[in-house]
Amino acid sequence: MIKLKDIGRFESLPGIAMHIYNGDIPALKEAIEAGWDTEEGIALSPNTTVSPLDMALLSEKLEVVKLLVEHGVNLNDRNNPAFLRAVRYCKENIVRYVTEQGAKLDLTNKVGSNAYSEAYYGNKNNIPLIAELGLDIQQYGGRILRTAISDYDWKTASYLLDQGVDINYNQPDMVYPYGATPLTVAVRMGNQGMARKLIERGADVTLMEKDGERPYTIAVASKNKELADYLKSLEPAAFHDAANKTYELKSYRLSKEIMDFLTGDQLRVELAANSYEIGYIDFFSLSDTIPFKAGRQKLLRLSADIDNYSHLQLVWNPKKKGLGCYDLEHKEYGDLCGFSEFLAEPESYLIRFMEGELHA
Repeated sequence: MIKLKDIGRFESLPGIAMHIYNGDIPALKEAIEAGWDTEEGIALSPNTTVSPLDMALLSEKLEVVKLLVEHGVNLNDRNNPAFLRAVRYCKENIVRYVTEQGAKLDLTNKVGSNAYSEAYYGNKNNIPLIAELGLDIQQYGGRILRTAISDYDWKTASYLLDQGVDINYNQPDMVYPYGATPLTVAVRMGNQGMARKLIERGADVTLMEKDGERPYTIAVASKNKELADYLKSLEPAAFHDAANKTYELKSYRLSKEIMDFLTGDQLRVELAANSYEIGYIDFFSLSDTIPFKAGRQKLLRLSADIDNYSHLQLVWNPKKKGLGCYDLEHKEYGDLCGFSEFLAEPESYLIRFMEGELHA
């Protein structure tokens, strides 16, 4: 059985792939003389094809890499740059060699991953080497800082912070489309230890994600009271001042019944038994409600948690002067009804929204 890193296990390899895997230089030179195309993909299985250079890097055969480079192999393929493969799968000697031969450091692969990300998921020992070779770790390291936090990898996170990587990195990507920061990631996981370490290193507790969430409101929605209390103690007092919040929300024209409800001491609504198994809705207090925009639509998030459906949010729509529901996962919105109507049969309105009857 032949194991090629994280590519897979194979009972056998095609002839040319086996020559590369074994580092059989004479056999490869003979193939080149016979017209072998060093850029042509090698099918290892019906679903797995690699380039000869990939095969050499996966096998960590420096002499094969040298032979391919001598015969003009492209180190900077737009979708599969050699430097990214090298830092993920190889040791320092091969990484340095491909760099010396012109492999570009700042390219990304077809899924948008950069060299630091590839090293993080492969050979983490190459992260300092990439910085030494000249790829700006402060510019390109934020993504793996956030990933390291999500992986509970404080050793890597601490190293990156020591190198000046932005502790508040919040660029959106496929995993974090709402621009999470390392701190909001830690809070969302309920990792109070990691959150405290980030704050001690200077993380901004007030920085919001694109949908208006900040560390404190995430902790509230997650019912992590200890962490929420800790974060609240670090926020400006104005964030929790009722008069300030009322003034801030003036343009939302909240109804008196909603204002009374959100400033009361009973913020959970129990639902009647239903086929979707939604047992309750927990609302934010008035001071914790979250203004945000869904497209061009101005909304105010009222619900902290909808049982079993964390991607659904009850919102106030100031334009319609009524409740709506926003599906965060599918980015869909629908108007529901007035607040008192909703409280009379909340399960009915939520189910109708989930079944597509109330979508805008």
